[in-house]
Amino acid sequence: MLEKDLEDLIDQAVSRDFIIHEITEEDKKNDSYKALKFTLSFNKIAIEYQRKVETENYPVIPQFQYLFGFRPNEGACLFVDKEKHKVVLCDGPLEEINKDCTLVNSLMYLLVPVGQFEVYSYLPACCEVNCQNSPKQYDLRITLFEE
Repeated sequence: MLEKDLEDLIDQAVSRDFIIHEITEEDKKNDSYKALKFTLSFNKIAIEYQRKVETENYPVIPQFQYLFGFRPNEGACLFVDKEKHKVVLCDGPLEEINKDCTLVNSLMYLLVPVGQFEVYSYLPACCEVNCQNSPKQYDLRITLFEE
């Protein structure tokens, strides 16, 4: 599990995009939650961070999703449904940012909507002041949102 300081930092970054909820016992019974958790564990990927996240006022984004964070792992792109998300996860852009940004470097993130099993990559906003990767990260975040 993550150190409390890092977990709080990730919560802070994720809260720029979502309302954050702890995972409940009811969530653990949800098919989407169980499917992605099983997929990750089957591939020997330890989940370091997990939250239920809520979106308001974005009709193109599911209102509730599960967010899983794990240590960078090759092949994670196989889990996501959209081609651009595969590119971000596995073809270099995220790796380039990971070299310098401590928050992004710590974990990779996947989202799965509560009501359907479609997996997306997620990139939290940078929490670091004057992060040199902010422009690149912003561009990747926009790409993931648009795709």
